Amino acid sequence: MTEKFKTYAEVVQACYGLPHPNEHEFAQMAAPFYRFRLRENWDDDASGNYVTVGWILLSTVTNMPWTDKFKVEHHSQTVDIPYAAGEVDFENQAIAEQLELARAQGIFAKSKKLEDEFYRVLGVDRIVRIARGGSGLFGIQSFGIQMTGYTFDERTGEMKIWVPKRSSTRMAHPGKMDNTVGGAANADEDHFQCMLREAREEAALPEKWLQDHAHVVGTISYLYMRDVGALGALNRSLQFVYDVELPSYMVPQPADDEVEEFLLWTVPETLRALKDGQFKPNSAATLIDFFIRHGYISTNDEPDLETVVSYINRRPCL
Repeated sequence: MTEKFKTYAEVVQACYGLPHPNEHEFAQMAAPFYRFRLRENWDDDASGNYVTVGWILLSTVTNMPWTDKFKVEHHSQTVDIPYAAGEVDFENQAIAEQLELARAQGIFAKSKKLEDEFYRVLGVDRIVRIARGGSGLFGIQSFGIQMTGYTFDERTGEMKIWVPKRSSTRMAHPGKMDNTVGGAANADEDHFQCMLREAREEAALPEKWLQDHAHVVGTISYLYMRDVGALGALNRSLQFVYDVELPSYMVPQPADDEVEEFLLWTVPETLRALKDGQFKPNSAATLIDFFIRHGYISTNDEPDLETVVSYINRRPCL
């Protein structure tokens, strides 16, 4: 059943599975988390420092069948991949083996669709990869893009938004409305490359035109917890936001099986659909950010606008 909202603040809050606490409250909430750490440098001796690259929930630490490639310290609440001299790809192997073991033992079901999709583990100067389906188990910071494509009616000058409807066969949020283009960056691309790829794959938008006209305008971030079988996942995402004015002749077209159709909605239609709960949560937050910046949502429309902005622009707490 689709959840309806009375305010835009409620729409935005639905994107976040964790509250937006002050620093003291967050410290209390995060106290049970274990820090996932990697060596700061991999090409020196075993005395180098470790850096925190993720946060692991207690349920995962307890239920995960850890291999000997990991070192779990309960007193310090850390999970490390120890240094292995001469093993350049040791970390990637360790993570892949760990996820495969968890799946083999039936405590973590990894989607076949995500088998070949990898995020980069941020925080170290080398490429460490983790399968997208298992990234939340290690609480790494992922990043991606959200693009709002809009145009102006040549006759009336009215702004309209290109809104795709997600395929009813998609695993996550089937049939929901989405932002024009969106997706996660893989391990080998930056956010601009991600935007070009997603725009091509999802909306058949021309890459050369986007290279000349698309520019990042800001970021949004969100943080939520969920269960993955017997394990707990902490999803931390930073989204680079693009506003792209498309000329009237440039019409997005479904280019894969993830989008059923693109609809051209007026601003009032889009705002109404946001409160009707028709949008995927992070797409809804992106569009509300867009409408605030473009002057279509003000304190007259949302008395608690300060809360809305604080959620959308929250700094990553971990």
